[in-house]
This record gives sequence, C-alpha cells and structure tokens, in this order.
Amino acid sequence: MKKQLIIQIGIFALAIGLTSALWRRPVVLTICLAVLAVIQIYKSHTKSDLAFYFVPFFVGPVAEGIAIYFGAWQYSKPLYLIPIWLPPLWGITALFIKKIIEIILRTDRISDLGAL
Repeated sequence: MKKQLIIQIGIFALAIGLTSALWRRPVVLTICLAVLAVIQIYKSHTKSDLAFYFVPFFVGPVAEGIAIYFGAWQYSKPLYLIPIWLPPLWGITALFIKKIIEIILRTDRISDLGAL
C-alpha cells in the first residue's frame, strides 16, 4: 500500500510540476502529460480506472470551456478556450483522487481488522 501511495503521489506531483514548468510550451507539456497518463493507467488499468480517467478527460474541459465562454476566466495560450494539455491533466487528477481514496479505504479496513 505504501508503494502504491508513493507512486500515485509521485505521478500527481510530477504532473503539477510539469504543468508549472512547461505551460508556455503546450505541445511539449501535452506529450509529457500523455506519457504520464499512460504510465498511470498502465500501473492500474481496471475498467473503473479507465472510466475515472476518460470521463473527466472529456467532461472537465467541456465544463471549463462553457465557463470560459461566459467570461468566468481565461487561460493563456488556449487552443480553443482551453489549453491542449488540460484534458490529460483532468484525467490524471481524477484517477489520482480515485486511487488515493481506494488506498485510504483499504488502510482503514486493515486497521479495523487489526483491532479485532
């Protein structure tokens, strides 16, 4: 469990670090995030993991695009309202949240069993 926790935190931290460092180079950032997403999905590739990656990959940017269209905020260097690197970042973040919750729930169950 600790190994999975470290892997997931590492992937998420790397995604945030890459985004912070490479946002001015959207194509390079998109490629990096796509590679990171492949690694993340490869490490855990159940059907629900794929859903947790791809649903936010599409729905998150659509929601942001609508909000941006109505003036809520704007991104620098957008492709069409949103940066090209945003969909993979949504997917990575959603799968990270799912995996962290699963690790916490598994740890909680194990500690409950230890109390018996």
